[in-house]
Amino acid sequence: MTSVISSCAKSGDVDLGERILDYLTGSGLTSNAVMVNALVDMYMKCGAADKAIQLFDECVDRNLVLYNTVMSNYVKLGKVKESLDTFREMLDLGPKPDRVTMLSVITSSAELGDYSFGMQCHAYVLRNGLENWDNISNSLIDMYAKSNRQELACRVFDQMPNKTTVSWNSLLAGFARNGEVESARRVFDEMPERNLVSWNTIIAALVHESLFKEAIELFHSMQKEGLIPDEATMVSIASACGYLGALDLAKWTYNYIKKHNINRNVRLDTSLVDMFARCGSPKIAMEIFDSMKEKDVSAWTAAIGAVAMEGNGKRALELFEEMVMLGVHPDAVVFSGLLFACSHSGLVKQGMDIFETMKECYNITPSIVHYGCVVDLLGRAGFLNEALDFINSMPVEPTGEIWSSFLSACRTHKNEKMASFAGEKLTKSNNEKTGAHVLLSNIYASFGKWDDVANVRMRMREKGMKKVPGSSSIEIDGVVHEFTCGSESHPLNGIIASMLDEINGRIRDEGYFRDLTNVLMDVDEGEKEFLLSRHSEKVAIAFGLVSSGRGVAVRVVKNLRMCLDCHTFAKIVSKVYDREIVVRDNKRFHFFRRGECSCGDYW
Repeated sequence: MTSVISSCAKSGDVDLGERILDYLTGSGLTSNAVMVNALVDMYMKCGAADKAIQLFDECVDRNLVLYNTVMSNYVKLGKVKESLDTFREMLDLGPKPDRVTMLSVITSSAELGDYSFGMQCHAYVLRNGLENWDNISNSLIDMYAKSNRQELACRVFDQMPNKTTVSWNSLLAGFARNGEVESARRVFDEMPERNLVSWNTIIAALVHESLFKEAIELFHSMQKEGLIPDEATMVSIASACGYLGALDLAKWTYNYIKKHNINRNVRLDTSLVDMFARCGSPKIAMEIFDSMKEKDVSAWTAAIGAVAMEGNGKRALELFEEMVMLGVHPDAVVFSGLLFACSHSGLVKQGMDIFETMKECYNITPSIVHYGCVVDLLGRAGFLNEALDFINSMPVEPTGEIWSSFLSACRTHKNEKMASFAGEKLTKSNNEKTGAHVLLSNIYASFGKWDDVANVRMRMREKGMKKVPGSSSIEIDGVVHEFTCGSESHPLNGIIASMLDEINGRIRDEGYFRDLTNVLMDVDEGEKEFLLSRHSEKVAIAFGLVSSGRGVAVRVVKNLRMCLDCHTFAKIVSKVYDREIVVRDNKRFHFFRRGECSCGDYW
């Protein structure tokens, strides 16, 4: 009978299992601990934990095997607190824990982040000679890594007489989880054998640390070794493609998934929507979204983000209404996306309505991110007084990010008085982000306050802050080329320089003149002219024009906000050369077509 019950557990046939239970009840055998153990295991594996625990509680002959069955199944169900409660009950009643017990207990303590209890478990393992079982050591490595005690995880690993692939993966995952990507890569390279888990772990770690090119290179190495990726692999690769903004690579990734029939679950499809949105193809992103059979709140958030990045706030609001009508409950992230969409579309009233809806209809307490979005919404539209009133009415202390957002609006609308006030607040906020201090320096520079500029830069040096240099990348024939301001290291530098001279001549005839106010350095006019002419996005656009065929869109990814002069430059170039130019800066997408930009000069 126990064999039949075990078969029911494996197949998930709880109905047959219950018929067997009825038979056992009629035979008076339910009190048999072996039978109870099999039935408890069946119920828990079939998702009927309540019935399993009822049988467990009614059993008067609870032995170690039965306790282990309950605890291990609790762990598999993610109910680690209940697993530990069962363990404490077992200790009170007398059965001595064995290695199976300790495996469940160590795993539970790891999931709960209970480092102290985990240490006690380790001590018990050592006192009772249980450490030679691979699974125990692997669980200890995982427990220490999750407790940010990587040195202890390494010590357990080093003492293992038999290091399996699971052992190596546990150590690798620990380094990856704690952001030690160099150590993780070293472990990966030293592994005697690697499986799909190993590759997925290191690729995901590289993506998490923004090493996108390295992640894609490693994926290609994985292919050469003959391993077939799964949906987890492709989620990481889609994320890497999205952040690189490499549309050709994104299309290749999508086609690869379809060609190899990789399982398209909600998570992967959502990653594909986000990937194409970040690569400047909201059309493909929305085609994938529309084709999804199942859509959770993350999928809807990705779709809203896709239309928001091109400044289509009205469509973002329509998607939100569709989501709600279908019964999908919005979360805080959805509202961040909606507020962003409204902010970049000038939909001030709608944005404020969304903010109130979030609080009143969905009982979501606004986070500092939502408050920042509202400040940006009001400030971007020029409602500086209203933005300041909103900041002063916030129930939380305004952060440096809030003052940075307000300061940026003051700069856009050239309000020196409010900018000075916001600058003082930003300085007092002890904001440690380099970008905030660079913004403050730039605003002082735009108003010609060079002494204040010097003071900000001196504080930055004292804090060890370094300004991130502007850079732009462009993908040509599957290769990503990166340019920095004034860089002349590219092999085709001479051709690019000639193309820039040609462009400047042609767009000058169309009325273009350089806006030197965008050069925020105390240098002479000639130097300003040169610096402005070599902004990285201009160099990337010139390279794109000489490296791609007529009619092919030039797609550029910029790591900082696009300056006003480069925005004007791109608009006129798109008209003169009859080419679509797509620029993704750190705020949004700009689609330049026939002398106009999709942002409507509102960004």
